[in-house]
Amino acid sequence: MLNYKQRNCSIDLAGELSNHPNYLQIRARINHLTSKYVSLGMLYSNLHDLPTQFTEPHQRHWEKIDWKKVNINQIIGVEPAFFINLIAGAAEVEAPIRDYARESRDYLQVQYPAMANFMAGNLTSDGQIIELGIWGKEERQHLPVFKKIYQQLTGEKLQPKANTVNGYQPTGNLQRDMYYHTLSRITTEWSATSIYLWLMAHSTGELQQAIAQPLQDEVNHLAKFWGFGAWAFGDAYFSRLYGAGKHLIALAKHNKQERSQSDDVLKYSSALHAVELAFTFARVMVQMGKWNKTLDSNYLNRLFDDTAKCQASQH
Repeated sequence: MLNYKQRNCSIDLAGELSNHPNYLQIRARINHLTSKYVSLGMLYSNLHDLPTQFTEPHQRHWEKIDWKKVNINQIIGVEPAFFINLIAGAAEVEAPIRDYARESRDYLQVQYPAMANFMAGNLTSDGQIIELGIWGKEERQHLPVFKKIYQQLTGEKLQPKANTVNGYQPTGNLQRDMYYHTLSRITTEWSATSIYLWLMAHSTGELQQAIAQPLQDEVNHLAKFWGFGAWAFGDAYFSRLYGAGKHLIALAKHNKQERSQSDDVLKYSSALHAVELAFTFARVMVQMGKWNKTLDSNYLNRLFDDTAKCQASQH
C-alpha cells in the first residue's frame, strides 16, 4: 500500500515533483540532478573517453525529443518570463560555435594538437574549418534545441544575437596562453552545466527531457577539459576556479527590452531565484572538487601518455 507521501507526489528526472515547489524542494531537485548527471562515475567515464575521441571520434547519442509535447505548463516553481529569459540567454551563448572552436584550436594547436582537433576538426590550408571536431559537432546541436524550446513556450521564433568571442590573442607565452584559455573553457562549461541543471529543476515532462540533452554534453565537455587541465597544469590550476563564480551568472543576462516581459516580474524572479542559481553553481563546483581529489597523477599520465610525450619533445 502506498503511503501518504507516495500518493501525493510524482517523479521526474529531478526526483520528487510538486506543481508549486518551495525553496527546499527545489534544492532537493538540484541535488538529485547533480548526483545523477555530475556523479563521479559519470565524470570518470567522460574523461576516460577523451583519448578514444582523438583516434576514433564519435558523437554522444541524443535521446529523441517529442517537440509537440513541450509546453509552458511544464515550467514549475518560477515565473515563466524568467525561465524563458534564461532559455533565450542560453541560445545566445551557444550561437557562435565555430568561432569558439577556432579560438580553442588556435590556443591549443602548437602544444596540444590532439585536443585542438577534438575542438575544431579539419582545416583548409589557409586555416578555415572544413569539418568541426567532436566538441563542435556536439555543441552545435544546442542552439537549435533552445530555439525550439523558446518557440514552443512563446509561439515566437527566436533570433538570438551571437555571443562575442574574443578570438586568439597570443602573449608570446604559449603555456600561459593555453592555461588561461583552458581556464576560460572550463568556467564556460561549468556555467552552462549549472544553468541547465537549474532549468531542469524548474521543469518537467518533455521540456525537462529536452534540456537534459545539452546538459549531458556540457557535463561531458566539462569533465574532459577539467581532466586535461589537471594533467597539463596540476593543482595550482584549480585554485583560480573558486574565484571565478562572479562571472558565471552572465548566461542569465539578456536584453529584456527585446522581450514582451514585465520588468517588475523579472526583478522579483531574479531576487527570488538568485540564491537557487548560486546554490547550483556551488553544488556543481563542490562535486567537481570531490572528483578532482580522486584524480591521480599516474592515472592522468597514462590517459594522456602519447600526447604527454609529444608535448615534452617540444619543450
